[in-house]
Amino acid sequence: MMKIAVVLLNAEDEGPLADFLSRNGLRAQTCWRVNEEMTTAEEVLPALEAAYWAMPVEMLLFPASPEGDELATRLAWRLNGSAICQALDYDNENDTVSKAVYGNALTARLRPENRPVCLSLSGTEARHSARLPASLAETHIVPVAFAEGLSAPNILSQLAHPLHSARIVLAVGQGAVGGVFGELAEALNAELGFTRQRVMAGGCGEQRMLGISGQRVAPEVCLIAGASGASAFMAGVSQSRFIVAINTDAAAPVFAAADVGIVGDAQGVLQILAECASAN
Repeated sequence: MMKIAVVLLNAEDEGPLADFLSRNGLRAQTCWRVNEEMTTAEEVLPALEAAYWAMPVEMLLFPASPEGDELATRLAWRLNGSAICQALDYDNENDTVSKAVYGNALTARLRPENRPVCLSLSGTEARHSARLPASLAETHIVPVAFAEGLSAPNILSQLAHPLHSARIVLAVGQGAVGGVFGELAEALNAELGFTRQRVMAGGCGEQRMLGISGQRVAPEVCLIAGASGASAFMAGVSQSRFIVAINTDAAAPVFAAADVGIVGDAQGVLQILAECASAN
């Protein structure tokens, strides 16, 4: 039996979530009730992640709301799972999820590959009178306590930002995840920057975001790792004297703006460059 957790952000979420479970022949094992004082995704996500590792499940159901869509997407990314927003139903036998696409003109049936599967429900009519079983185990999601106090924030002015004076900038996108890229940046004597998508996923300093709404840099060399090349991001690095793009997708738009394009794994390519730099 699939292990399922339902996530309640508000009291009125219970009916539609209970109705979805009933209509699809599913049974939840636990209910995660989010403290209503937690109003931002940045507060909720670490607490949900901690709850998951304390009690791993295969599926998490989020309510039909913009908040539910955001939490499902971002939590799936943190847990290396799958996210599908606006789910209409779930076929337990074939492990597929249906959702409306192309402006609700068609219905697609998707098969998520990675676990856990994070689903947010469609806003279509549901039985709000439905109720979850009274015996369902419940966990209250509260802010995660830090073992140590936070250090004082280091506020950098735009003029003094180290990205502006860097000779080499390593720009990291969603296709290049992990702390190893900070180590590679140090080995390459490069300053680390991030795409908006990478910053929104969490774990990155917003003051190092590159693009129209972030930092605009003009280094001698800009290494772009795992970024597709969205126009808003490229506007932040377009003044670089030399651009090297690394991406596993040979058709990624970033290659059109690069002086050198490398199709391959960003971590592996950068490790070779770091070894060459240390040898010299």
